Amino acid sequence: MTKRDEAKQDYLAGMKYKEIAEKYGVSESTVKQWKRRYWSDSDVTKPKKVTKKVTKKVTHKKELHPAIQELEDSNLNDKQKRFVIEYVRLANATQAYINVYDVDYNIATVNGPRLLGNARIQTEIKRLRQARLSELDIDVFSLVDDMVKEAKADIGSYADWGSDEFQYKDEATGKELTGHKSWVALKDKSKVDTKAIKKITVGKDGPIVELHDRNKARKELLEYLRDDGSIYIRTNKQRKDKAEADLMEAKAKELQGGDNQDDLLRSIADSLGDVE
Repeated sequence: MTKRDEAKQDYLAGMKYKEIAEKYGVSESTVKQWKRRYWSDSDVTKPKKVTKKVTKKVTHKKELHPAIQELEDSNLNDKQKRFVIEYVRLANATQAYINVYDVDYNIATVNGPRLLGNARIQTEIKRLRQARLSELDIDVFSLVDDMVKEAKADIGSYADWGSDEFQYKDEATGKELTGHKSWVALKDKSKVDTKAIKKITVGKDGPIVELHDRNKARKELLEYLRDDGSIYIRTNKQRKDKAEADLMEAKAKELQGGDNQDDLLRSIADSLGDVE
C-alpha cells in the first residue's frame, strides 16, 4: 500500500489535511491534491451531523373554575380581584387586605373595610359565594332544615335504656334480695338520622349521647321566622339597632303626647335588655 493509499485511510478515518501532511512528511497542498485526483467523493463517508432534538416544554395553563374565570374577566384591577378571593377564603377584610397589599395592620383595618364596601367588590364576593354554595348544594332552606332537626331531636331516637331485675343474696343477713341494674344501648346508626348528634362517648358507665342544643335551635328558628312564615336572619347588632330605633321613635311620640307610652317604653327597654 502506497503512502497515498495510507493517507486516504487516515482521511476516511477523520484526520485533517494538516495532520496527514505532518504524518507522511508532505505538504498540505499535496494531500489536497491527492484528495482531488485520487480520492473520489464516493469513497469518503463523512460522519453524519447529529442534530439534538430540542423538546419544547409546553406549559398547560391551569383551567380556572368558571366563577373565578368570570372574576378574572371583570373590570376590577388585579389586586381587587385578589382581595375578593382572599376575602371569600378568610371572611376577614383586614387580613385579606394585608395579604394582597402588604401593609401593616393599622392601615389594613381602615382600608380593608373601606374596600369591602365597594359595590363591585361586594357583587363579586356574593357571586363567588353563591357559586360555591350551589355546588355544595347548600342554601338557606337546607340550613333551616338542619336546624329544625336539631330543634325536634329526641334522645329516644338514638338510644334505648332501661332497668333489669336480678336476685342476689345479702352476705350479712343471708336473705335473697331483688336488685336493679340499669342499661343503655345505642341504636343502629343506619336506622337513625345522625345530624342532630353532637358527639358520642363511651365512659366507664357506658355510652353517652350528646345532642345539639335543642332550645338554642328553637330560639334561632323563632328569630328566623316572621309571622308570615318568611325567613329572616337577624344578627344581635341588627336587633339592638332596631330596638334603639323603636325607643327613639317612642320618645318622640311621647313628646307629642302619644297614648300608652309607659307600656311601650317598658316593652322596648325589656327588648334592649335581651340583646347582648
